[in-house]
Amino acid sequence: MARLTPPWFTCIAAVAGLAVGGLGCFAMVHRSQRRQVQATRTLRDLDQREQVYARFIDQASEMWLDALESPHDPANLIGLSALVGRIRLASSRPVLQAAETVMDVLLDACERRPADICKLVAEAPRELMAPLTAFTGACRAEREQMLRSL
Repeated sequence: MARLTPPWFTCIAAVAGLAVGGLGCFAMVHRSQRRQVQATRTLRDLDQREQVYARFIDQASEMWLDALESPHDPANLIGLSALVGRIRLASSRPVLQAAETVMDVLLDACERRPADICKLVAEAPRELMAPLTAFTGACRAEREQMLRSL
């Protein structure tokens, strides 16, 4: 068996150091790319949710106003119900519960007689929009949680 001399020890140590350094570098690059992909995916998901939430708020606001001004057919809520279905697929439980509360309030509004909007706003301006305010609050909390995970 050949005897290892000090130059061989140096050579082996250099190769081992290179291997360890290379593996460490590979692991860091892999981890960095993985986090980048995850951040990109989270931001894309967040953008899609914000678009759905904005459409929901726009449609719910219009329907709420329509239901307060004139008799409203509950069948008109089907488009909004479809948005709640999309919310159900991807959103957190608080956001879904808030969206379902908005739907319930709209269904109740469709069954009631039209009201004088000016009188309603004067009597209880915050209570009038409370379901939508709760929905936007839940959406904001979910957004902040998603951004913290980055």
